[in-house]
Amino acid sequence: MKRGRSGRRLVWALTAVFTAIGLVVGGAQPAQASTGGSARALAVDAVVADLEWEITTSGTAGAFSGLVDRLANAPAIDGVEVRGVEAGTPASPAGDDGMAVGPYQVGSVATFRQVNAHTERVEDAALSARSAVDGGSVQMFGTTVLDLQAVTASVAMAPDGPARVERNVAGLEVFGQRVGADPDVDTTLELTSSDLLDALEEQFPALGTTAELVGAAVSGGGSIRVVATGRDSTTPDSAEAVGLHLAISTDLSLRLCLPDGSGGCTGSVTVSAAATVLDATLAHVEVERPDALPGVPAWQIAIGAVATLVLVGLLVWAILQSLRRRRGELER
Repeated sequence: MKRGRSGRRLVWALTAVFTAIGLVVGGAQPAQASTGGSARALAVDAVVADLEWEITTSGTAGAFSGLVDRLANAPAIDGVEVRGVEAGTPASPAGDDGMAVGPYQVGSVATFRQVNAHTERVEDAALSARSAVDGGSVQMFGTTVLDLQAVTASVAMAPDGPARVERNVAGLEVFGQRVGADPDVDTTLELTSSDLLDALEEQFPALGTTAELVGAAVSGGGSIRVVATGRDSTTPDSAEAVGLHLAISTDLSLRLCLPDGSGGCTGSVTVSAAATVLDATLAHVEVERPDALPGVPAWQIAIGAVATLVLVGLLVWAILQSLRRRRGELER
């Protein structure tokens, strides 16, 4: 009897050990991290071009001589190049990179509440990049050209499978008009001579007063043009997305004429300017596909687990058969 009980205990112990091994092996997962590839996120990449006044005079424009000198020596908008808040490829096998800054200013024309860029290798083996620009506006010549709530773009690529690409623009208004989440804008705001005089007077307060004192007739006009688009593209091994690309240009001309009493001018001053003032890319991300770290494929793990459990069953059956034969021999 003791031998029978000890044999059964041995059988149960072996069954438990081999079954546990099979379950552990069957529950193992392939490597989840990745190596190689590249990821980059850039929140703002912008150029604000110098906008210089071009001053021309004709006839006797002596009343405006001092004003002309000041206008000629002062740019309408100072140029600046901004390339900031950037994240690069994170470390392998897992890691992240990035930063957030706010408030963030682009020259004298654009201000954003916060900008951020982030890259990461995440648990499902994807290499990802994300960037966002939150709460901003573009001002030019006393006019609100653009208002936005948020611009986001993200790309994620695993060692296999398609890329996940997302981009969105929320709360975008151009010249006070709401624009959809996937903008394709090409619009122009026409400016009158009064608009231009008011804009110039903000920078040169004496302009309006001088024109009034000398009885100058004001004429002219201009425009501010805004082109805004988003884009994304994918290939088998890379993906890219831009939340919003902005191009803002202007064409202005204002003429101050000293009347001669017969419908002409004894002298005049013309102030003009034309340029692409702002060329900006907001929320730009790109990822190249990473490589998987060496690991056991899931199908091999599954087959191994099943084979282990089958072997355990056969071993238990063989042990039981051996014990039956011994019991039979002892009973004889």
